[in-house]
Amino acid sequence: MSNSALALENQSWELVKTAIIDPENSMLTEEQTALLCRVTSLARVVDRHPLGKAALAIHRSKYPEISRRTACRDLQMAMELNVTYITFNYEFWHNWVINTLVEQIEAAKARGDLKAWAAGAGNLIKAIGEKVVEEKDPRLVEKHTFLIQINHHGSIRNLDTRAINDIPPEELKAISDAIYTEITEEDAEEMFKT
Repeated sequence: MSNSALALENQSWELVKTAIIDPENSMLTEEQTALLCRVTSLARVVDRHPLGKAALAIHRSKYPEISRRTACRDLQMAMELNVTYITFNYEFWHNWVINTLVEQIEAAKARGDLKAWAAGAGNLIKAIGEKVVEEKDPRLVEKHTFLIQINHHGSIRNLDTRAINDIPPEELKAISDAIYTEITEEDAEEMFKT
């Protein structure tokens, strides 16, 4: 049997679920069961210690017989398993939900169960809905203040870039019209000389 066929990632979720719920009747090999135990243990560690180095050190102390490379692979699998708010991969989750719903719809259609097929189609429409809007992180600009300096008829005004988001579109247009002034070729030549 090839090495890739033995990989835990290639096993069905039902086999993995059975191995977690009922380890005595598990269909997984010893290597796969050991990997599953290591990864679930490391996922719990990652939940308490989200920094990879700290989690890796704890994992290596718990399982001294594994190599650093194996521990890093375990960490990668545990990070994929242990999704937090910070590392939430919306695209992966959304595609997984859609694929699962499509499989359920196809199975219902093959069975001739029109009620389940219609319910699955309704759920698929809801799942495809709008993508979650990401909020702007206020800490991104908290340390830096960016100002746009406007000189209009000798009057200098400083406009904070954070305030631009709060200005109505009509006022923004008036500001941009006030900033823009046409110059002649003589004015341009004089600018280049200075």
